[in-house]
Amino acid sequence: MIHQFAIIDNTALIGRPPEDRSWSEGDTVYPPIIGGGVHIEAFVTVDAGKERHTTIGPRTLLMKKVHIGHDAIVGGDCEIAPGAVVCGYAVIGRGVKIGCNAVINPYRMVGTNAQIGSGSVVTRDVPANEVWAGNPARKLR
Repeated sequence: MIHQFAIIDNTALIGRPPEDRSWSEGDTVYPPIIGGGVHIEAFVTVDAGKERHTTIGPRTLLMKKVHIGHDAIVGGDCEIAPGAVVCGYAVIGRGVKIGCNAVINPYRMVGTNAQIGSGSVVTRDVPANEVWAGNPARKLR
């Protein structure tokens, strides 16, 4: 379900099948849920879910070339910068900011109001209100 007040560029791909080797044509998919006030820029991809709806919370901004993997949940009021990747099953809390070309690995959680630096690779869960950067990402403050 896409909220009527979401702004989505016509080059964005929303609800394509999950990129997962265990998914086959004909398997169940859960279409993404896109909240109100979401802004999705050019060349963004948001995969459908395998086990649950991939979800983008209200007022979130997905900048150009962002990828949101299957079954991921992105909270409201987030900003995800160009080229960032949120892998399948990742959970991003409310108010999170993710820098350019950062990667959130599968099954990782990023807590409310956390910040992830550009180019970071998140391999562990990030607690709320912390700033992480690097490869692998670690706490800065």
